[in-house]
Amino acid sequence: MDLTSPVSLLLFMNDLSGKRIAVIGAGLAGIAAARGLTDRNGQVTVFEKSRGYGGRCATKRWEGHVVDHGAQYFTMRDERFHQAILKASGDAVQRLEKPVRDDHGHILPDSGRWFHREGNSRLVRDLAQGLEIRTESPVQNANDLWQNYDHVVCTAPWPQTAKFWGLNEYVIEYIPCIAAVFAYQGEWIGCTHETYAFSSRTSPLAWTACENHKQGRIAGGHTVIVAHLGEDFSREHLETPPADYPSLIRPWIENRWELPKSSFLHALGHRWRLARVAAAHPAPPLPPRVHFVGDALRSSRVEDAWLVGHEWALQASLSE
Repeated sequence: MDLTSPVSLLLFMNDLSGKRIAVIGAGLAGIAAARGLTDRNGQVTVFEKSRGYGGRCATKRWEGHVVDHGAQYFTMRDERFHQAILKASGDAVQRLEKPVRDDHGHILPDSGRWFHREGNSRLVRDLAQGLEIRTESPVQNANDLWQNYDHVVCTAPWPQTAKFWGLNEYVIEYIPCIAAVFAYQGEWIGCTHETYAFSSRTSPLAWTACENHKQGRIAGGHTVIVAHLGEDFSREHLETPPADYPSLIRPWIENRWELPKSSFLHALGHRWRLARVAAAHPAPPLPPRVHFVGDALRSSRVEDAWLVGHEWALQASLSE
């Protein structure tokens, strides 16, 4: 270890050798926390209830396409995150070149929008290389953790964490999001070629994007659009079956992107109950040796979720 580096010196001074640590959740916050604790020589195991990694960095193989139906892209404004991504994924990370426009067609500012060419969930898998991760392993009982681990790090959204530990008196509000994916016959149809996405503050269609701009993701001869609906619409229709979402949204999609109705092929609906935190909160109270390291501490953006886990892991005192 190069002790002339401030980060290396901090890790050396806060060695966790012998500490057994369970991390719940293999999203970006969980993976970043696990990496940082492992770098401090902690014995870290990550538990993930799903088959794959990623959390809201969700990618789906659908009708011959690879579609990001969760986080659409990520920024790399923080140099620590930038370097971690370059080390983990290299040139698999690519930039979205075409603009995002508002309701009036004006181009919105762009500090760099990036995606992983194999799907944004793959970004999390790359960052997790070398960690001990147990997928399809939901944690059912807190006592099971105490028998085998000295500390537990919860990175699931706060409502799930609070339910597990019986802490319902502390409330953090999350905003839901209805999502839908639409496939059309024909490549670059409508106004898709010159615009990556439309972002709206007033329309129920808060976000719509053409996945064709992510090279190699969409089968030839097709155009695929992803939609994320705004807060009001999502709350109103949250209990509607996801299979019904596309029929509610499709006319708006075809109007915004100038897509012919006759070209429609397939659609898919998805419900994100805990899409993003309404506002950042301080760390909630938890039992001794339990730590909440979720996006509620900062924000629900991809980069911020990683920074929450990374910064906490470097500084956390696990001396109990």
